[in-house]
Amino acid sequence: MADSLAVGDLVNLTIHDFAVGGEAVGRVGNFVLFVPGGAPGDEVEVQITEMKKNYGRARIVRGVKPSARRTRPKCSVYNKCGGCHLQHIDYDSQLQFKTKMVEDALQRIAGLDSVKVSPCRRMKNPWNYRSKVQMVVAAKLYLRRTLDAVGVEGETRQLVHPYAGYYAQGTHSVVKVENCAIQSHPNNAVIAAARDALERLQWPIYNPEDGTGAIRYLVARSAMRTGETLLVIVSSQPRLPQVREFVDLVRKRVPSLCGVVLNLNPHRTNVILSSRNSLLWGKDHIIEEVADLKFNISANSFFQVNIEGLEAIYSCLDEFLKPGPRDVVLDAYCGVGSLALYMAKKVKRVVGIDECQPAIEDAVVNSDLNRLANTSFIDGTVEKVLPNLGGRGSLFSRSRGFDSAILDPPRKGCDSVVLDTIARMRIPKVVYVSCNPSTLARDLGIMSEKGYKVLKVQPIDMFPQTYHVETVVLMSRVDGK
Repeated sequence: MADSLAVGDLVNLTIHDFAVGGEAVGRVGNFVLFVPGGAPGDEVEVQITEMKKNYGRARIVRGVKPSARRTRPKCSVYNKCGGCHLQHIDYDSQLQFKTKMVEDALQRIAGLDSVKVSPCRRMKNPWNYRSKVQMVVAAKLYLRRTLDAVGVEGETRQLVHPYAGYYAQGTHSVVKVENCAIQSHPNNAVIAAARDALERLQWPIYNPEDGTGAIRYLVARSAMRTGETLLVIVSSQPRLPQVREFVDLVRKRVPSLCGVVLNLNPHRTNVILSSRNSLLWGKDHIIEEVADLKFNISANSFFQVNIEGLEAIYSCLDEFLKPGPRDVVLDAYCGVGSLALYMAKKVKRVVGIDECQPAIEDAVVNSDLNRLANTSFIDGTVEKVLPNLGGRGSLFSRSRGFDSAILDPPRKGCDSVVLDTIARMRIPKVVYVSCNPSTLARDLGIMSEKGYKVLKVQPIDMFPQTYHVETVVLMSRVDGK
């Protein structure tokens, strides 16, 4: 069939599924076409835009019969912005897709055909849930003729009109976003106020083509429970004019603002935040409250962006690990201690490891903030720190070892050294928390070969309206291996 298809051809097809990445899938005979913006059940006419040996891509030209799963996107720039992928289908269908995505990954990559995957846990409110936003700042230039005191036209000035948004998917074109449908209301408010202040003061906007200008990104973090909001200005230059005026303009619009931080990032890179922060006003962190815990969250710290989703993870930890007062728990990739501190309230001791030094500093502060003296946090990569934890003379060497471990790695998953060490330590129970079903499945397959059995799999819709899904898995050590 592929031999008879070419770029530019018009074909009719029925969308039958979603693929990882949020693209819809249809078939012409046995040939797979990925169709952005499609929904399972759609009957559409598409034009082929790309041809590969085993698959192609196409764009929808005309809808023949819409799927019953379709719904109107809430966001006005949904079809341009690359931040969301599933706003055009109803929420129940989003949850079904995410459950199936996890099932497919476990079967296809790990060969775990017999493992039952629980239905994806829904969020009560799948909108305005994100507590962190990172927006690119771009600008358009315009001319304005000045007027003197009696209204006589004077010289013409070139002014900057800045705007904030996200990169369109697969491009460096910035889509202007004024009210993101998945961001918290305080985040939307502080980004809008900061953008207007940038224009009012005519701060120079960074130009990625030649490296001129200063302001690159606006980052906001908001605490859902305490209401505090932190603004981070990412600049290529260490000094900015009229800082006090800028702060005053934003504060008037956003009463919840508790601090403004300058993050210095002069490097021509796609990395948004550097490690160099300076406080412009207020305090350099927000305080969030979850499950009777307080968390100090600074500009660079990793913290779950969906508080309701974090509470769902806590529920899984209770159900899966059944923590007891004599347990010693390892929390690898611990961040600011969002999982470690929850466990510390229930167990004898928790040891956390993370390579982000600011996050470890926050974790220590958070332990003190919650009056928890049974935690130890170590700054370093898990693959280097973990193998030395149980060595002779180590602070953490003990005959029993760890009773359970929590692994919450970045999207790339765990280094093989980490999995080898977990298996060598013979930790009885391991909970793996992942936002990437593919690397999760890979690592579960490896752990299955090392003597662990997957007992429970619970997807959580931490990121509604996107194809991303958080998954919590319980593994248990098999006796005799």
